[in-house]
Amino acid sequence: MVEMSKEELLRMEEVGAEQGWVSPLSKEDKEYFAYLRTVFKRYSIVPSKATRLEYDFVVRVAESEFYLQQANA
Repeated sequence: MVEMSKEELLRMEEVGAEQGWVSPLSKEDKEYFAYLRTVFKRYSIVPSKATRLEYDFVVRVAESEFYLQQANA
C-alpha cells in the first residue's frame, strides 16, 4: 500500500512537471535545503517560530556558506 502511494505520487509529480504545475527539486536544491536545516540547528532557531530578522539571517548565512562550499569543491 505504501509503495503504491509513492508510485502514485511520483506519477503525479511527472504529470505536473510536464504540464508546468510543479518543478521537481534538483539535486542542488535538495542539498541546499538540507544545509539550511543544519544552519537553523546551529543557531538553535526553529523555522516556524523564527522572526523575520532571524529567518533572513539564517538564509543569508546558509546561502553564503553553501555557495562558497560549492565554489571551493
